[in-house]
Amino acid sequence: MVQKGKEKSKIGFLLAALIVVILGAGLYFAFSEFDLGHKLELMTYKKVRTSEELVSMKNDPKGKYILADDIDLNGVDWVPFTFNGVLEGNGHEIRNLKVVRTGSAKRSTFDGNMKEYDTEFSGLFDVMEDAEVRNLTLNNVDVDIDSDAPCFIGAVAGYIGNSKIVNCNVTGRLNLRAHDRMFGVGGIAGYGYGRIDTVNADITLVCIDTDRDTKDEQFMGGVCAAGYPDIVCCKINIDGYDSDHGYVHNGGLIGMFRFYPEGTERDAEIGGNHVSGKITFFEDNEDRRAYCDAYIGERMERIAYWWSNSDEFTSNEVFEYDVDLLP
Repeated sequence: MVQKGKEKSKIGFLLAALIVVILGAGLYFAFSEFDLGHKLELMTYKKVRTSEELVSMKNDPKGKYILADDIDLNGVDWVPFTFNGVLEGNGHEIRNLKVVRTGSAKRSTFDGNMKEYDTEFSGLFDVMEDAEVRNLTLNNVDVDIDSDAPCFIGAVAGYIGNSKIVNCNVTGRLNLRAHDRMFGVGGIAGYGYGRIDTVNADITLVCIDTDRDTKDEQFMGGVCAAGYPDIVCCKINIDGYDSDHGYVHNGGLIGMFRFYPEGTERDAEIGGNHVSGKITFFEDNEDRRAYCDAYIGERMERIAYWWSNSDEFTSNEVFEYDVDLLP
């Protein structure tokens, strides 16, 4: 009887162990094949369904948010704010974002000579730092800014610092009229560093220098106006117009690629991108530079990983300076 009890215990143990193995394998399969871990994490995000809830994100800028519906911002007086959290678009879109002012945040920007400027920003966010926006469509963006200070604008953010913008789509128009030393327009981000990955953009960019006497530094890029973000697997269709009385730095991807501040080093990646469209510009300056390229207007740093970029891009320089260039 004792022997039979031991055999039953052994069989029970083996069955329990087999069940544990099967459950473990099932959980592993669920987590690896169906991304269950990520789906469980998303359940903890705060759901955003309305324009009012989108605006209220500014009250907890470090939060994690997920769109539960498309959101139409038509008629909303959008004020850009600094974002340090996660915005999961969940395949939804934000429509008719209209921005006519800069946010309150300021950060340092640097020109090609490492001159530093206290700069203001505009976009959906003025500043993104240690933040992520993913799986989101911004449809019919309209950013229209007049600035008397150094200024950068972008559809998603005017400035990105150590942030990611992944698997997003952007359509719309961005306009900047400025004149103070350094300014620029980026289709996705204005200025900064981070990673911009698998983004599709069909954008019109307009940058107008409103001061004929000051020799400013101007930047325009289909993805980012200036800085050193990784740009990977993006498709950009750009229609750019740049009227400048200083020095232009225009690129289908980025206007100027420059590490900052002094002494910054990193392995940068720009690969798998396709640029189509054109940038029409003038540079009203006797000391002309006229940087305009399908990918990078002025490249000032080594890019460690450069691969499989292609373009159907036109640099269209004009030489009459009395009329601002417009679509």
